[in-house]
Amino acid sequence: MISEKIKQLLKRPMLVIMIFFLPLIGTIISNSFLAKVQSDSKIPVALVDQDHSKMSKQVMDRLQKTTEIQFLSLNEEQARKQLAKNKIDSIFMFPNGFQQEVEAGNYQGVIDLLTLPSSVATEAVREVVASEVTRLTTNVKAANEVRFLYKVYNIHAEPDLWKEAYRYTDNQWKPKPLMTIDYEAQGTKPTKQGNVQMTGYVPLWGFFTLLLCCITSDWMIKERKHLFKRMKTMQKGLYGYIRSVSAAYAVLYVLQALISFTLFKWLYGVESYGVLLYMCIYVIVCVAFSTWLASESKRVGSYYMISVVMVTGLSIIGGSFFPVGELSATIERISQWLPQHLLLYQHALPLTFIWKEIAVSIACICLCAFKLVWNVRSIK
Repeated sequence: MISEKIKQLLKRPMLVIMIFFLPLIGTIISNSFLAKVQSDSKIPVALVDQDHSKMSKQVMDRLQKTTEIQFLSLNEEQARKQLAKNKIDSIFMFPNGFQQEVEAGNYQGVIDLLTLPSSVATEAVREVVASEVTRLTTNVKAANEVRFLYKVYNIHAEPDLWKEAYRYTDNQWKPKPLMTIDYEAQGTKPTKQGNVQMTGYVPLWGFFTLLLCCITSDWMIKERKHLFKRMKTMQKGLYGYIRSVSAAYAVLYVLQALISFTLFKWLYGVESYGVLLYMCIYVIVCVAFSTWLASESKRVGSYYMISVVMVTGLSIIGGSFFPVGELSATIERISQWLPQHLLLYQHALPLTFIWKEIAVSIACICLCAFKLVWNVRSIK
């Protein structure tokens, strides 16, 4: 009976498009929009390289890797126009002779700053730029000192001595752990690695999937008045009919999760197939939750409204849109008891590490199924 119901559902083109494509389209569009908003929220600062030396390029490359500030590489004319229109916060120019000044050990006044009174982050950006210049001058001084000591003590120096000393000093700026331990003992468990929370595609996909599950579960309301009464006289009964329809929808949504995972792997490079497992568990929870919610409602219009409010609220608290820890530590603790927490791992964790999330999901499915049966028994 489940296979027959699946065939019936697949014959409805609009339903197929909704289930298989709307969550994907909504996820991709929303993820792109959030990425753009995040990029636009960074402070824009222009970098103008007039020296075109190796050191000026090195500083610019490092600055452009900064995540908190948006460093833009522009020429002087473009930068001045952008600053006049308040499109950038300030301009940092590397004038001609920048590398010569750094190699001479000078670090003050080697970069020109252009700004406006309305600039809000000049001092903070100045500190970032100054730290990179200090790094260069320190490397140069150390390399010069090594070369000087070799001459003082008449030690034979290789042609690349200065470069090697410079490179060695530069590597000291890279932070390293104070201590590392690599061991495996019986009865111990590794730490919870890879539990990087995402605010990207998978949590957003969870929001759209849950919302769509609620929309497609309106059959519980539409068929209650007429079809449910006739189903009570059939051999398998009303409970068998509801189980088969719910299972058919669950199969379709699991297939949708598989298609979504494949596309996400292609677009965003999902690293672990464990993510697919958690997506499948989540869609089963969504089907159970939405079917129960529909069984509580009597009017389609009010059901849609309640569904949107509940899904949005659960997704916000569950961390589908942004890390809830930024709002409150209490909300973050609550989010750990919601099924959405399954989707917050960029690198899927072993089942032994997320037993709580799995247990919560199973409990949610069981409670929804129990309450659904209770509601169906009261149908007259």
